[in-house]
Amino acid sequence: MPDAALTQAPALWPLLVLAALVLGGALAVLLQPRWRERRRARLRAQPFPAAWRRILRQRVPLVARLPADLQRQLKGHIQVLLAEKPIIGCQGQRIGDEQRVTIAAQAGLLLLGQPRPDYFPALRQILVYPGAFVVDRVVPQGAGLQRDERRALSGESWQQGQVILSWADVLAGAADPADGQNVVLHEF
Repeated sequence: MPDAALTQAPALWPLLVLAALVLGGALAVLLQPRWRERRRARLRAQPFPAAWRRILRQRVPLVARLPADLQRQLKGHIQVLLAEKPIIGCQGQRIGDEQRVTIAAQAGLLLLGQPRPDYFPALRQILVYPGAFVVDRVVPQGAGLQRDERRALSGESWQQGQVILSWADVLAGAADPADGQNVVLHEF
């Protein structure tokens, strides 16, 4: 025999379902940072591929100068960044492990020593051009006047969650850490 309270109050079912959905959604929002950190910890704990180590030696010589504990930390950051941030080639720029690891290594340097790095939460994607790219802008001149300006850039960071980089300048910045010119560090 069905429960009398359930048969007499069918209007309660939609409310119960709604309450369960709201509670489940709130729980997911509250637990999301913990899930994200556990996922990142698993990524950081994975073995670092030998091919990526070779890329670091060839393309980012600064890594070899870091103490062993910071090298381990950086390799974990590289793995998280590559899992979370898509790197997209533009104007024919091909993206492979060399590009991905070189860019992520330089960006990861900015995260070293942070107890709980945020991994650039506003960043949605990284666009990579083979060389300098051209940007058209409208520049205010005052008194309501403006002029069009065309500039060739090696990198730029946009508020829409994009970092745009010139691969040629990424390589140049990584090759000589003492020259003070690193487009990845600048844009990230």
